[in-house]
Amino acid sequence: MKTIFAQNLRKYRKICGMTQKALAKELHYSHTAIANYESGRNEPSLSDLCCLADILGVSTDALLGREGVKYKAMTNPFLERFLQLEPKIQKIVTELIFLL
Repeated sequence: MKTIFAQNLRKYRKICGMTQKALAKELHYSHTAIANYESGRNEPSLSDLCCLADILGVSTDALLGREGVKYKAMTNPFLERFLQLEPKIQKIVTELIFLL
């Protein structure tokens, strides 16, 4: 069974007009590595996932099928307010928290 990653990798590779061989060459891999990713047999390392996203011009979230995911941390009103503070104030608040 293909993973969402495998399906998205193939989709974005084709959108970019790249062959498996061309994408593999960018990563200094054999084309079988890309074929294995797209078939769901293997998954890339975290650093290779980032490289794939950069080469294809998409986010790692897009490759992983996490587009539009609302992160729980961003629903925290305290965190949302903290992120609205000036960086100088954020630093002070952080220092105060770690003093406790």
